Amino acid sequence: MNSLPPYSLPHGASWLDRDGSVYPIRGFHEAWLRENPELAEGCANVCEVVLRKGWISVSVFSEGYVELLVPNRRDPEVLSRIGRLLGMNRGAWKKALVMSMDEEGYAMLVPEAVDEEGRFVPSLLTTF
Repeated sequence: MNSLPPYSLPHGASWLDRDGSVYPIRGFHEAWLRENPELAEGCANVCEVVLRKGWISVSVFSEGYVELLVPNRRDPEVLSRIGRLLGMNRGAWKKALVMSMDEEGYAMLVPEAVDEEGRFVPSLLTTF
């Protein structure tokens, strides 16, 4: 599977691996699952990939809207990946919806919530 530069934020769907590798997807994540059963390792849906492999599902839509499906929004390693992805691409997004697959709820982020180094504004972490 071909990857883009680490922590890049391409338009459309992609996977963000634990090491920062970004794997673009033609179409939707569900189509990728059907086309790549060996990489999906038996996962039946996007939620299973996120939880079992620890990958982050990234979807970039028009007008700077981003959706992230994460395994656990309270895990420091996951927060680090989210911060690096959004911090390194501050000019490429306006709103980011972060949904954790291990619990109900979500967080809506704006670029001011994370600096260019990928660090979150401390006050944000109480609501995130």
